[in-house]
Amino acid sequence: MPPDDLIAQVKVFHKSLFEMSVDEQSWQDNAHKVVRDAQTLAAVALMLGLYDSDHELKTAAPAVMDAAQALSETKEYGAVQAALNALNAALDDRPAAAGAFQPRQVGTMGQLMKQAGFANNRIRRGMRRIADKTDENARDAAMLAAIGQAIVYDAEWAQRGGKAEQWYQLCGEMRDRAGKLNAAVRAADKEGTERTCQELERTCNACHAMFRSAK
Repeated sequence: MPPDDLIAQVKVFHKSLFEMSVDEQSWQDNAHKVVRDAQTLAAVALMLGLYDSDHELKTAAPAVMDAAQALSETKEYGAVQAALNALNAALDDRPAAAGAFQPRQVGTMGQLMKQAGFANNRIRRGMRRIADKTDENARDAAMLAAIGQAIVYDAEWAQRGGKAEQWYQLCGEMRDRAGKLNAAVRAADKEGTERTCQELERTCNACHAMFRSAK
């Protein structure tokens, strides 16, 4: 999957996180959304950092991931401002990579799956007017792929019930089918989009059946 839609989603999150945190009261009112979106931004940055090919955020991705994760963990407004300043610096200055990129867990299953549910619903609604929702749907599909990649690193779930191999397989299927969905959306292929949504739903259902029951 080309990185363009992931990069576009980074910019969407960057703007919305600042708007939701413009002052302390706004941040308090939107705290649950800030946590969810910051964790998802970290997941998107993680996937951008894993690309072998160059792109405009290749070297900045680790710093974006660090700043987004810090933002998702803050408990007071001064730390929020510091994390947002770090996010600005990462996106504006594009720092050189400090070393080999080290992927890690960047979010909680609850927050990332909540975001995945919202994205999936938007894609399904957008299929009614697929030509008018191409950019939004493509970003959402790319974000779903990033979430599928990010949850690979959630060791807690990977270790449940001795089913690590199945966990990694299902995470990979989610990532790859979401990438396929991104391509179908970009091609304005309504039938392909619907078919791939169904494939993705089957992967999600299989994962829920196996791992929710192990909780």
